[in-house]
Amino acid sequence: QQRPLGLGHAVWCAREIIGDEPFALLLPDVIVPQAGRACLANMIAAQAAQGGNYIAVEEVADDLVDRYGIVDIDRDSGGEQSGWRVNKMVEKPPVGTAPSNLSIMGRYVLQPEIFDLLGSQTEGAGGEIQITDAMDRLMAQQPFYAEQLAGRSFDCGSKLGFLEANLHLGLADAEVGDAMRQEVKALAGA
Repeated sequence: QQRPLGLGHAVWCAREIIGDEPFALLLPDVIVPQAGRACLANMIAAQAAQGGNYIAVEEVADDLVDRYGIVDIDRDSGGEQSGWRVNKMVEKPPVGTAPSNLSIMGRYVLQPEIFDLLGSQTEGAGGEIQITDAMDRLMAQQPFYAEQLAGRSFDCGSKLGFLEANLHLGLADAEVGDAMRQEVKALAGA
């Protein structure tokens, strides 16, 4: 990507490398510490078994929906083994207008047909080519399923998310966890 035109444009730039195969997309600024079987592994297995497109989602506070792509799912469809059917996707909806509080959290398994849509996608939220907008268009042709993340992700695209990720991973680390706990207690004055 020669210029920062958005995630959708960055993905479109990889079209010749990926070719005509389903592919996984992982956003590097989203850290997902392991909590059992990886969400992406579940999505890849479900996609191989039933086709379609998969996105990982997690709940966010209602007042934060305007920072993320948000989905509306059919909770009566699918479930934990095969994902829930996605009804709608909206990129960064204004607070109070979001269809849910389930955010797309940076893990995707997509069909290659997304590239044609990204090639003709107009600018969306923030004046960028948004992958969520292209996925919403692709949903008219192919099913999308949402896999709910077990555990928590950390958005390292924000200062607080970056610090939270380091704190979480440091405290969980066998080598430095005890020393880090002591340092946190000292800093907190406990």
